[in-house]
Amino acid sequence: MNLLINTTMSRSSIKNGLGLVALLISLYFPPEPGGGSITAWNRALILQKLGYTVFVLCGFPSYPAGKVINPKYKGKFFYIEKMEDITLIRVRLLPLKSKGYLRRFILFMNFISLSIVYMPRILKISTEISLVYALAPMLLSSFIGFIYSKVTKSFFVYEVSFLWPEELIAFRTSLHFTLSFGKILAKISYTLPDMLVTISEFAAQYLTTNYKPKVMIYALPIGVEPSRFPAKSKESSRKELIERKIFPAVLYNKFIVLYAGIITKITNVESLVRAAVMLKDDNDIAFLIVGEGEEKSRLEDIKLTHRLNNLFFLPFQDSAMVPDIISSADVCAVPLSPDPIYNATIPTKFFDYLACHKPQIGICGEELAMIINSNKIGFTVKDKEIDKLVSGILSLKNSPSLISSMENNSHAVLQEFSLSNLASKFNKVLKKEILSNEKER
Repeated sequence: MNLLINTTMSRSSIKNGLGLVALLISLYFPPEPGGGSITAWNRALILQKLGYTVFVLCGFPSYPAGKVINPKYKGKFFYIEKMEDITLIRVRLLPLKSKGYLRRFILFMNFISLSIVYMPRILKISTEISLVYALAPMLLSSFIGFIYSKVTKSFFVYEVSFLWPEELIAFRTSLHFTLSFGKILAKISYTLPDMLVTISEFAAQYLTTNYKPKVMIYALPIGVEPSRFPAKSKESSRKELIERKIFPAVLYNKFIVLYAGIITKITNVESLVRAAVMLKDDNDIAFLIVGEGEEKSRLEDIKLTHRLNNLFFLPFQDSAMVPDIISSADVCAVPLSPDPIYNATIPTKFFDYLACHKPQIGICGEELAMIINSNKIGFTVKDKEIDKLVSGILSLKNSPSLISSMENNSHAVLQEFSLSNLASKFNKVLKKEILSNEKER
């Protein structure tokens, strides 16, 4: 359903027969795993719901290993393809693992450089762009989005999905000069767009307080498309995953605590491993960690050291299997770094768990904790509160009625974060800002 009512705007006058056209700029995009890819996909769907024909400028799918596996990309450096009704314009990046700050920075600079080199070709493909929407993992997303918006004379939205350079703290970098210079770049980057978007209210408040940008800041949660998570029973999901040899058979009758996502210091998955150590003698509970990341090998070493037969690691799975994996769990975990800057984060996994109506354990604070607790869809603890974490897991295991209540509450909360509902609210604000911007010009 298209929610955007076309208005007469000089920069949005359509000559190509496609209607309103949006260019979404994102380093990551499906089928890549991870929050950046899912966020970009959801933003593309929201723009579609607003009536835009969406083109996406992104990299070849190579995250996180740095290898392009699909043979259709072999020998290609620039590739155009369709994903449903979305046109993807892909560029080949350097074959580097997405590991550590420096490599990520090199990959992003590579993406920015190619975005400029291929600009004439990209603009020819996407034709009359009326909206440029740039997603950050780093500040330079704002600069490349600004260049494209100026060349196309289009409205520019910059989404600050990561608070850079503040999140450098998570990498424990000693580059103090980078931190200081980064804040200057951040302040400049927030002056370039016509509108700023964040993924949480806390992040919007942080930008307002610390950078005082002059443009509208709108908090747009990542959200979820409920139709992409068909209802499946726990039993049927486990049976299918075991038959496909994705799950070991021993998991069928276990009380499963699931984490699915990247495994880094930021995601603080170690909290679950420490809980598994404390519950190693409980034969009914299994901790399942699905994903990859720079912290995974260290956590696997802890498993070996403590001989944890209740802790299972699986690699990233095909996105088509994600609903089955989440549906197979009894409860799902959303652990985050205790660093205060991550109070601004509401990860994509929270919305995926919500779509499958699963009770959630938040190892977090501020906005995410408030959502979980106020809606009674799970419980939260703070970092290093392993005793409380273990106690909460045991309470859920021993109370099917409590789990059922949280599942029912998740049904009610899901509508609030559905992409259709988020698009409807965003539409009103976006139209107002576009019209205001047109009048000023």
